[in-house]
Amino acid sequence: MSAQKPGLLSVLIPNYNYAGYIAESIASVAAQDYAPIELIVVDDASTDNSVEAMKAAVADAGLSRVEIIALDANVGKLGAMNRGLEIIEGEYLIILDSDDRLTPEYASRCIAGLKAAREKNEHIGFIYTDCNLISATGEHLDRGRSTAFKPELLEIYSFIPEPAVCLASIVTDSAPYDESIRRGTKHHKWTRIVGKGWHGEYLPEPLFEYRMHDANISGIGKRVLDEVDEGKRGERILSGYWPTQQQQ
Repeated sequence: MSAQKPGLLSVLIPNYNYAGYIAESIASVAAQDYAPIELIVVDDASTDNSVEAMKAAVADAGLSRVEIIALDANVGKLGAMNRGLEIIEGEYLIILDSDDRLTPEYASRCIAGLKAAREKNEHIGFIYTDCNLISATGEHLDRGRSTAFKPELLEIYSFIPEPAVCLASIVTDSAPYDESIRRGTKHHKWTRIVGKGWHGEYLPEPLFEYRMHDANISGIGKRVLDEVDEGKRGERILSGYWPTQQQQ
């Protein structure tokens, strides 16, 4: 990791074969009402036209720095994340799945919340929110809820979402992450970070959009879409859908 630049937000997007979604994810970063932002996109040897889609999407993004890393061999999400973490420069960090979208106020609300929480407790190193579940084509489905932070919950559940805003240092200090893990990747990352004594702050508002489709690595997309087709609607507690690292 390079020297941190105060106030800079790094957004790291690992991608594999999500050419159909990556432009929307990048656009949601460019639309943030926070600045400055750098964007690091790591393509994990996609077999579709992801790299071309990325290049087109960042052309007019208006961000302070953009880097696209195209890997020659597939190393998995955590492997792609490890590569990106080596070059980030921000004080803050968001790891954004390449099929999800941030609301325009996501970064500003979360960074302000993180600063306020750290004034009361210096051990708080990240902040996370609820989300709106959307379909593959972007239609609203239901609300997805996380839960208030309790470190002991991580022994049982995966409940912290991926685009949490973190102090970048707590993520890089816990790296590299185990590239053999291909499912339960979020749980692995948060278990490492929390294991070093860091705590989180929960903001119970739906400030990002979590896309449901058959190719979600966790399997949540197919399960939610099947439930919707069966007429089961309403809020969902996400810890009941996300696998832990032990369930890969």
